[in-house]
Amino acid sequence: MRLQDKVAIVAGAGWGGIGAATAYRFAQEGAKVVINALPGEERLFETENQLRAMGADVVTVPGDISQATTWQALVQAALDNFGKLNILMQNAAQAFTKPVIEFTEEEWNRAIAVTLTGPWLGAKYCIPEMIKAGGGSIVFTSTVNSLITNPHFGVYSSSKAGLNGLTRSLAMEYGRQGIRCNAIAPGLIVGERQREAMQQDPLEDQMNTDLYPIGRYGAPEDIAQVALFLASDEAAFVTGIVLVADGGLTLQSPEAIARPAFRKRWRTDRLVLQPGDG
Repeated sequence: MRLQDKVAIVAGAGWGGIGAATAYRFAQEGAKVVINALPGEERLFETENQLRAMGADVVTVPGDISQATTWQALVQAALDNFGKLNILMQNAAQAFTKPVIEFTEEEWNRAIAVTLTGPWLGAKYCIPEMIKAGGGSIVFTSTVNSLITNPHFGVYSSSKAGLNGLTRSLAMEYGRQGIRCNAIAPGLIVGERQREAMQQDPLEDQMNTDLYPIGRYGAPEDIAQVALFLASDEAAFVTGIVLVADGGLTLQSPEAIARPAFRKRWRTDRLVLQPGDG
């Protein structure tokens, strides 16, 4: 098993999302896991139930990851229950969507606190214990919106771009102490609940699929597989990168998708389904 005898903290692990899929995949590969989401997040306990059903060693610690006390509790839970800490997977984020100058200070600060300050706090409290354990791996969930952006994504894109910078700084400063740090930049990732809602609007669903050269948007399990690689010793020589896992979304220009003269060079389907199209 690729994570046999490893101990991992996975923050932002509500069932149906990237964090839960990653915790599940880590456990399948032998890791003991401490999982987290906000207090009152029922999906966190669904993740716990799913992990226990597969026979995993799991501890659940609800808490707000923008607070140092939550990270202290997560690290202590790992040490008390499993004796060490090897892996941090930080997936939690906060997003508000509105024009940049229309954010309130409270909204802006909250998004930065969860999406950027939270990962910094995670590193602050996890790295010393990872060093004691002989080294470790940090994996942050970033986004392609840290490299490109979309309307009304100002604070999300900004905080995730900062997360990319934090990834590189941690990799540089702690590499000689056995710490690797990498980030994953997913494209559109749709879990079961979101998929049901999206399929109620066939045009929206078709357009989302259309944007991806591989012919589909992503699932949480796609990103969990990438996180497993980065967390494992298979990635022992990989650090400081932002690994884009987006089904090819960002490799193409908008012209390749939308401009008829370009599109017909590589595709025969329509950009938008017309009435009567199958």
